[in-house]
Amino acid sequence: MSELSKCFYEATAGKTCRDLCHPEYASCWISFVESARLLLPGSFKLYLPYLVIPAIIKGGGYTRKYWRDSILGYCDLSFKTYVVAVCGLTFQCVFYKLFGELKYYWVMFFPGLFSTILSPKMSKVHQRLQGITYFNMMLEALIKQTNLSLVVALRDSKLLGTLLFMIFNARILDILQRVPVNHFWFAYPVKIKKGDVNSEDDSRVLGTIFPSAHKACSHERSCDMHILDGFLKYSLTGFIIELARFFFNKFPVLMKEPRKFLPEARRSLSMQLMFFFGSYIGAYRLIGCLLCRHFGEDRPINNQIAGFLGGLPYLIYPKYQVLTLAFTKFIEVEWDYYFKTAKKIPGWMRQLDRLPYLRIVLILGIAYLYHTIVFYPHLSPSFNRKVINYCSGNRVERLRRRLTGWMLQNEWNKA
Repeated sequence: MSELSKCFYEATAGKTCRDLCHPEYASCWISFVESARLLLPGSFKLYLPYLVIPAIIKGGGYTRKYWRDSILGYCDLSFKTYVVAVCGLTFQCVFYKLFGELKYYWVMFFPGLFSTILSPKMSKVHQRLQGITYFNMMLEALIKQTNLSLVVALRDSKLLGTLLFMIFNARILDILQRVPVNHFWFAYPVKIKKGDVNSEDDSRVLGTIFPSAHKACSHERSCDMHILDGFLKYSLTGFIIELARFFFNKFPVLMKEPRKFLPEARRSLSMQLMFFFGSYIGAYRLIGCLLCRHFGEDRPINNQIAGFLGGLPYLIYPKYQVLTLAFTKFIEVEWDYYFKTAKKIPGWMRQLDRLPYLRIVLILGIAYLYHTIVFYPHLSPSFNRKVINYCSGNRVERLRRRLTGWMLQNEWNKA
């Protein structure tokens, strides 16, 4: 048993679930009712960017069906996340009643595990979104925790992280162009079309910098508009994500003192993500267009080179979340590509492919990150802290501080 676990049992001896989890409520039943009543808005506010950002990236072609499906999907994801939050806080009391004492792994880990297992099953799209998100955050926490020399080098080297991102990005975009696989990624390569030698190059800026005898690229619009549209659209997406983070963090303060909005926005808003998104898509499309002009035609190698060099803007935003997402997406698209193109697939791989691995990693990811946020907060990704505290109405944060105070008091008493 770890030292932290030992300290936990010493500090919580004689304590009840009310002492640790809900001192503001006289009984577990009242705690459950109040959680069910108060936590509903948090999940809906949390996933508001999920409704807004895809609509911005889509950039047009909205239909009634699109908005209906988007709003229903947003409500479905928000409500099921709300159910997990309420069940997680309720299971803390259930397990205390079951054991008659507070147990180390049964305060956060197993409540997170069972609340996810018993929650309503999500759609495949949402399960993929949640599963990959929590797996990436779990991977980030494990990277911070490990002492393996290779992982430490990766953790500390911005250049090594950039090189890995460039490799992953090139391969992901190469596969996305080769086979029709339904995966989210930062960019989507245009399917290769045979250039029309009789067409005219209609790009004024790029045509002046690098003239071409004809339009060699596969995209429909001019190269100028293709690059500019991507840069503006993705920059706006990055800005909206940062703005959403700002509102999540500062919303209570802004509600009480609206005059602080602009000073807080100037101080808190970072443009790094906006510059990363805009530079990433701009560099990828610019390099792709230049290569098409150089060779006089669009070829798979153009997309591979553009994907590799287009990963350089990672230096602007060298975050674990971006690199772990690239790593997991690389594995995912490689797996799907192999199943679509391999002539003979081993039986063990077919059996493994049948496993609901997205649900498994979601369950384990939530359980591990629930435990981490209380007992190893320095390892917990910032987004994980925001999600859990936002959806729990900061009850988990208050629990963590209460428990930390008890353990510190226990150590002082022994000194």
